[in-house]
Amino acid sequence: MAKEKSTVELRDERSQLVSQKNGLVNAAKSEKRTLSAEETTQLGTIATRMVDIDSELAELEARNKQNPAKAQTKKTFSLRKAILAQVEGRAFDEDTLAVIERGRESMRRNGQEMRGQIFIPVTEQRAPMVAGTEAQGGQNIDTDHMDLLMPLRDRLVLAQAGATVLTGLVGNIDFPAYSGSNVSWEGENSKAKDGAGTFSKSLMKPKRLTGYIDISKQLLVQDSIGVEAMLRQDLVNALATKLESTIFGNHAKSATMPDGFFSTLPAAGGVMDWDKIVGMETSVDVSNALAGNLAYVMHPSLFGKAKTTVKKSAGALGFIAENDGSINGYKVLRTNAMSKGLQTAKDEYGILFGNWADFIIGQWGAIDLTVDPYTQSTEAMIRIVVNAYFDAGTRRTASFSTSTMK
Repeated sequence: MAKEKSTVELRDERSQLVSQKNGLVNAAKSEKRTLSAEETTQLGTIATRMVDIDSELAELEARNKQNPAKAQTKKTFSLRKAILAQVEGRAFDEDTLAVIERGRESMRRNGQEMRGQIFIPVTEQRAPMVAGTEAQGGQNIDTDHMDLLMPLRDRLVLAQAGATVLTGLVGNIDFPAYSGSNVSWEGENSKAKDGAGTFSKSLMKPKRLTGYIDISKQLLVQDSIGVEAMLRQDLVNALATKLESTIFGNHAKSATMPDGFFSTLPAAGGVMDWDKIVGMETSVDVSNALAGNLAYVMHPSLFGKAKTTVKKSAGALGFIAENDGSINGYKVLRTNAMSKGLQTAKDEYGILFGNWADFIIGQWGAIDLTVDPYTQSTEAMIRIVVNAYFDAGTRRTASFSTSTMK
C-alpha cells in the first residue's frame, strides 16, 4: 500500500501542477494559437489531479483538527543533512521539505528568482539547537525554525549599535523623512502661517547579495552539533561581512547595492584629536538629533589611536578612549569592515557617530543556497553559493556625522 502523502508533499505537488498548467497556457498564448488536443488532455489531467489534491488536503486538515496531539509532531531541520542530501542526489525528508517550502513561499511572495535548491526562511522566533538520542534518529537535531536572524544580528556591528533591522519584507519600501513642524508668533488677529513640515521619501528595494563558502565533503558527513553550528556560522559570516563592508564602504554609487557611508567622502579630518571627536557629537546635536541609539563606529586601528591620544595637553585629563571602552560617555564599536586608505594620502580611516535607530537594514524573502559539488570536486570540497536580498539606508541624514581621521 502506498504511503499517504503529507500536507507538505501535497502542496508541493499542487504547486508543480500549477506551474505545468501555466506553462502550457502561456506557450499557446505566446505562439498565438489554440491548445492542441494533446495539451487539452494534459490540462484535463492536471485539473483532475488538483481537485483530488484539494480533497486530500481538506481530509488531512480535518483529521488533524480532530487529533491535535497526533498532528503536533516535532519537526527537525539540519542544514548539514539538507546539503548532504543534495550532494548525494537524495530526496529531502518531510521535515526538511517543510522548512524549505516555507522559504520557497517567502521567495514567491516577493517575486524573487529562485536560483538554488535550499531556501532557508529567516524567522523572528529563536530556535535553539538541542541534542537528541540515537533512538530519535541522530545526535544533532534542530528545531523546525532555521533562525539565522539571531546569529546574523549578533554578528552585525550595525545591529549592536542599534540599527533598525527589518526582516520578511515584501515589495519596495518607502521610508518617510519629516523636516519637522514650524510655528511662529503672530499678532492677535493676524492669519496663522502654514506650520506643516515637508516629507521626503527614501526608497528601499531588494538587492541581491551573493557569495560562497567551501566545505570539505569529509566534514559534511560528520554527524555532530559542532559541525552544524559551524556551517550556520560560516553562512552568517559570509552575509554579515559583505553587508557591513558595503555599508561602511567607499564604493561608487550603484543601483545594485546599497550606498556606502563613504561613497561621498567628507573633508579630510587629519590626525585624531579631542576637538574633532567632540565636533562630531556637536554636529548631530545642532541638528536636534542627539537622541536614540547613539554610538561611534570606527576601525580598530583608529580606536587604538584613541586609547593612546590624550584629550588635551592642558585642561581635560586622560585619553580620548575611556578605560571602559567608551568615548565621552558614548558606546564605541569597532569593525574591520570600516573603510580605510581614504583621502588623497590614502592614510585615513572612516569614523561615524550618530543615532543608529535612524539607520535601516531591510531583508527580503529567504536565504537561497545552491549546492555545487562539481567546481571544487578535485579537492573533495563542496561549494555552497549564497544568495540573499538586502538593502540599507539612512532615514534621517542629520542623525549622523561622518568623518575620516588617522
